[in-house]
Amino acid sequence: MSDLVLAPHTTALMGHASGKYPDGNSVLVRGSLGSVLIDPSLTVHGRTDLHGTVDRALVSHAHEDHMAGLGALGATFVGAHHADLRGVRELDGLMEVYGMPPDADAAFRTVITESFHFVGAPHAEGFDDGDVFDLGGVRIEVMHLPGHTRGHSAFVIEPDGVSFVGDIDLSSFGPYYGDHWSDLAEFRASIAAVRDLDARWYVTFHHKGVVEGHADFVRQLDAFASVIDARTEQLLSMLDRPRRLDELVADGIVYRPGTRPEHFGESVERRTIEMHLDELLADGLVTVADGLVVRT
Repeated sequence: MSDLVLAPHTTALMGHASGKYPDGNSVLVRGSLGSVLIDPSLTVHGRTDLHGTVDRALVSHAHEDHMAGLGALGATFVGAHHADLRGVRELDGLMEVYGMPPDADAAFRTVITESFHFVGAPHAEGFDDGDVFDLGGVRIEVMHLPGHTRGHSAFVIEPDGVSFVGDIDLSSFGPYYGDHWSDLAEFRASIAAVRDLDARWYVTFHHKGVVEGHADFVRQLDAFASVIDARTEQLLSMLDRPRRLDELVADGIVYRPGTRPEHFGESVERRTIEMHLDELLADGLVTVADGLVVRT
């Protein structure tokens, strides 16, 4: 864990193992008119030097790990995209984002409140694509990039040349779109949009941490995006014979055998496969008959 000064106003607060889940990488922006912390992580929760010293917090989207330090931060303003606002304000809203079955929902609520310190921010206010936060000498502009969640957003920090891209995290795991509030088509569109975002520094909440330069960012973004098509190909290969949805979910296209996370892994796998099947159905590559998925 360390602080990485990227530009005169912008510092990346690096989490454990470059922000590997459950931790993450937060970004602190300071101007002459105040300060903003983007995505307070578990690391931020344990940092007493930040408590009470930050005016505002911005949340890229409503997921537990991106708000773990919010309650301890003491910021007077909390902002999130309007589409995710309910998930930032209250626990019931956050659980709606995930859309877990009832048994998993109950267990994960305990994880969120005890391990991620979630208390909700009922005073949180909504922002929209293109909104700007002026801190005096430095500005933060919102770039709405839905798909991961409905409100997932990046933040462009100028004149520092820093872009925080949240959970477009460039990991080898690939894009995550397995929640009730996720959308595969929107994630594809967001990847295409962020590809044109030119910055000196790109900060991801997980895994990669900090990437320097547009060329390296695009190279890693393309590899990240390719996982979507690889999952489609894997699903098609599993349809060497007609199979039921439950069989496909049991084998999976997201998590390697034996790595499916407790609580949410099963629902994420099912939701992801359903979205890929929707695309394949629309393209005429599969059909469904008598509860069986058949490759055409």
